[in-house]
Parts: sequence; C-alpha cells; structure tokens
Amino acid sequence: MNPHGNRKPEPTDPEQLLRAVELELMQQRAARQRAGSPYRAFRLASFIFLFAVIIGALLAFYYVFYSGGLDEFRGRNEPRTKPTPASRQP
Repeated sequence: MNPHGNRKPEPTDPEQLLRAVELELMQQRAARQRAGSPYRAFRLASFIFLFAVIIGALLAFYYVFYSGGLDEFRGRNEPRTKPTPASRQP
C-alpha cells in the first residue's frame, strides 16, 4: 500500500488507516483553500473592466443628453446659408 517506498510504517488497524486517510484528505483540502481559485485575479480584472465600461457609458450618456453635447453636435452640422449681395435698384 506504500507505492512510493518512503518507508512510512503502514497502519494495520482499519481505524488507524481510516484516520490516516482522513488526515491526508484534510491536509489536501487545506492546501487547496490556501492556494485559492486559479482564476481569481482574472475574475477580479474582468469585474473592474466591466465597472469601467459602465462608468464610461454613464458619462457619455450624461454628456450627450444632459450637458448639451447633442445640441452642440446639431449646431455644427446645420447647413449655413451664405448671404448673397442684395440687388441694388437704380
């Protein structure tokens, strides 16, 4: 039952064997919890990016609809007529 040959004494009592297996499983769980999720940093970065996109969309909405950006845009694109010289009557 000791495939690695690390010369650990193997328990002969089934209860000791069960305790040893439980101890090993608890150690493995603790090691996994300390390591954390491998995608934790990626998930955090994606939430920050999503937050930045939403804030950018709200600022653009404010600029276009509340601060007059749309009126300014319409004013620039208005066709302007050039004044023509008035014809003089003699």
